[in-house]
Amino acid sequence: MKLKINCNFDSVKRINNLLIVGLLFIGCSPTSTKTTFINSTQYAQGFSIEKKENYKILSLKNTVPSSSKVFRYLLISKENKIPQSLNYDGIIRTPVKRIVATSTTHLAFLEELNATESLVGFPQINYISSVQIRKQIDAGKVIDVGMSQQLNVERILEVDPDILLSFGVDQIDNSLKRFNRMGIPTAFIGEWNEQDPLGRAEWIKVFGVLLGKEKEAFEVFKNTEKKYIEAKKSALEIKSKPTLIAGAIYQDAWYLPGGKSYLAKLFEDANTNYLWKDNTQTGSLALSIEAVLQKGKNSNYWFAPGQHTSYSTLTAEHALYSKFEATQKRKIFTYARSKGSTGGIIFFESGACHPDLVLKDIIHHIYPNLEPDYIPTYFLPLDD
Repeated sequence: MKLKINCNFDSVKRINNLLIVGLLFIGCSPTSTKTTFINSTQYAQGFSIEKKENYKILSLKNTVPSSSKVFRYLLISKENKIPQSLNYDGIIRTPVKRIVATSTTHLAFLEELNATESLVGFPQINYISSVQIRKQIDAGKVIDVGMSQQLNVERILEVDPDILLSFGVDQIDNSLKRFNRMGIPTAFIGEWNEQDPLGRAEWIKVFGVLLGKEKEAFEVFKNTEKKYIEAKKSALEIKSKPTLIAGAIYQDAWYLPGGKSYLAKLFEDANTNYLWKDNTQTGSLALSIEAVLQKGKNSNYWFAPGQHTSYSTLTAEHALYSKFEATQKRKIFTYARSKGSTGGIIFFESGACHPDLVLKDIIHHIYPNLEPDYIPTYFLPLDD
């Protein structure tokens, strides 16, 4: 799992720089190249799946911010021969049975597809919140493979994975060749770089094609999409549109979501007036504390105040926090109170997979009469 800090909502799940990456190259022999189907994603910008007669091509892009590199993986069963004259970066024999994952977000997708038994390794396993996977850890079925920034090569070889699921932050790590020599294919999972909440959830299709569970993945996503759209429509029926701020102070600046970011999209779909909605950035904004106070002092609601879980700790950290109306009227909501048994924040683990629940949490706190019996999953009020 990546360590989380308050300062960047777009990459908060990705603070630890770069995991080791490898691409597997092997020889080729003839087979058919007839195209049968090309999957066009509805929301996600970072992947496509092209189906041929005997194999598939998985294309992954936007794996690193501002990168134009597209990784093409040949997905083919062990029974079929490798096709000739194809341009691809790696070969993955499917369905994969043994996975080393490196982000807690990967785990939620495995859980949704009833495929947690395929997980054999993970760095810093204490951060995992999934009850099901924690049982597998206790049973010795999931091995700690080191630190996110420095995977333990010997342990990875010991668990003998079919694939290593990785991600990129700033650049592609130079240690790529080491995993290439070991013959372990590595795929970048870039769901975190999607700004549309449904785009992040749509990455379950990538897990589906790797695991041989495409039908199940499509069904899970369609159900998530349906629930998300229903929640969005219910909020839009409310004529009022309360104001909302987000973020918190880190060192000498206030970091908050850009107007085109993941959280800003959720605020929009929850029928709120996010005060920085007109900003064009997809990442975080770093503003002066005074600028946020001037614009957001009278905001009705405040979401995602960093790692704060109570009003007492919030106001003790900085005197200006007490000047906001949302503080005075107790209208602040945080993801930091929802934790697993070992302290991992579940928003960072499964929120991407369940945008419908994240959206419903926000809507519930702003429009509680819409669904009064709803119990929030991720966003909870600050404690006193």
